Amino acid sequence: MGAFKCCKLNFLQWRTNWKYPVCGIFLLVITWNTLHGFSDYAEALGCPMRPWLLALLPGDPHRFVLPMLAYLMLISDAPFRNRQQQFVLQRVGKRTWIWGQILYLFFTSVLFAVLLWVLSWVFLLPNLEWKARWGPAIQTAAQTGNHMQYAYVVMSYNIIQDATPIVATAWVFFMLIAVNFLFGLIVTVCNLWAGRGLGTAIAVFFCLEPMIIELFGSTIGFERFLLWMSPVSWLNRSYLQHTNQNLPSVGYAIAMTLGISILLILVIVGTIHRCNLDANKE
Repeated sequence: MGAFKCCKLNFLQWRTNWKYPVCGIFLLVITWNTLHGFSDYAEALGCPMRPWLLALLPGDPHRFVLPMLAYLMLISDAPFRNRQQQFVLQRVGKRTWIWGQILYLFFTSVLFAVLLWVLSWVFLLPNLEWKARWGPAIQTAAQTGNHMQYAYVVMSYNIIQDATPIVATAWVFFMLIAVNFLFGLIVTVCNLWAGRGLGTAIAVFFCLEPMIIELFGSTIGFERFLLWMSPVSWLNRSYLQHTNQNLPSVGYAIAMTLGISILLILVIVGTIHRCNLDANKE
């Protein structure tokens, strides 16, 4: 129960720290800029859009990097130490406190994924239709690219061919939670044991990695090598359906993301008693 109270205190900071509303506004603006044109595209095409664009966003690394960076802004100073937390530490102890920080990172990842999913379809109103198939508008856009004059988003038709919209969207949603949680743990470990900013720099590199892979796409060996250590790329299902080409599989993406997260949690909890958590030095 003490860990959940520590987690709750972190969320209460959202009311007083300017960083959190700024991150929310930034995410709102970039998502609107990316997706609102699809509503005009659907109207011009004469058929409504369906709420499955989230599944296709990782296919455009130049666009998808922006919401990922917005998330990193939220957790860049994890674990969250201030003078109020110093009193909490004295009352509950280091181990309970750090479990509260880990819970906070997890719930923040969930809330971020929910918000991004909602924003991925709310800007399609009023040209939105709730049905369980991709629909002609999304299929036409992915096949022909004629949506570019309305919304400049690269869409992978392979994702549409390989999975139903519900499966593809669920994959991106849950992997987004897992990958963002992993980034939060990386930032936490680095901020506890190394200089501040190192963990964020590592996470930023991982966010930019899909763009690097696309840039060197013609260098097949280099691209394949990077895909095996690019968590953000694993959200793009079109990369994971070609194991016969020596590319990562769905099972590999899940095992690596969860396995590294569990390992980092064990490291954080197992070494927290050795850390100096003096908030006055923050």
